[in-house]
Amino acid sequence: MFNLKQAAKTLLFLQENGVDSYEDLVRKSDVASEEFYGLTRKIKNAETRLKDISELQKQIGSYTKTRSIYTQYKVSKWNRNFYDEHTTEIIQHRTAKKYFDTQGFKGKLPSIASLKQEYAALAAEKKSLYGGYRKLKDASQELTLARGNAERILGIESNAQNRDFLQEQSKRNTPER
Repeated sequence: MFNLKQAAKTLLFLQENGVDSYEDLVRKSDVASEEFYGLTRKIKNAETRLKDISELQKQIGSYTKTRSIYTQYKVSKWNRNFYDEHTTEIIQHRTAKKYFDTQGFKGKLPSIASLKQEYAALAAEKKSLYGGYRKLKDASQELTLARGNAERILGIESNAQNRDFLQEQSKRNTPER
């Protein structure tokens, strides 16, 4: 009974969406999946860059706050007593400097204001991308489900491993909110 209901739902879905052939269903399913995964990649890239900008802002702030202490420490010719009094600041300064070196920053660092602007622009872009995310995800899932049901109804040997892989990718690629 369940299979019969699924078959009816699939047939109704295909008629409502103007899908006339199995090849058309496969094409639409593949296009929807690719659009969804492309959007997911864009969101993931934006999230990664947002994290990078946050860390860079944190390190620039730490570096700026501790620069005068570190300069005094150098002027004191690496005095142990001075180090003992300002250990935290000196370690923060060195950590920030090491971060800049590992990230390949040579010379002048970007300004906090420019980083804030980039962060705001990326956050806005991410928010706008999320607007279409749910719609594309639902469309992709509906088409994939319809494709699987059509393959079962028609007795077509599907590449179930590929479908399982796509479902697994969907779970892994779902961006954080």
